[in-house]
Amino acid sequence: MEKCAKYVGPIVTTFMVVFFVTGFITCLNVGLSDDFVMRWVRGWLFGWPIAALAVITLAPVGNTITNFIVRKLS
Repeated sequence: MEKCAKYVGPIVTTFMVVFFVTGFITCLNVGLSDDFVMRWVRGWLFGWPIAALAVITLAPVGNTITNFIVRKLS
């Protein structure tokens, strides 16, 4: 169970971020058209799994870079 718990944060965070970003970008691209919701949902369904996998995969690299920057600035 602990092994799965470390993925909950990235999954929830990417869910929310991709939800808002795809909504914003869809609105910019097509406006509030009749098919806005379908386009938004489609963008979110494709984007969220990609974002979640990217965050889970790249988080260690991001942490390493962050620690390096913080050490240099300290």
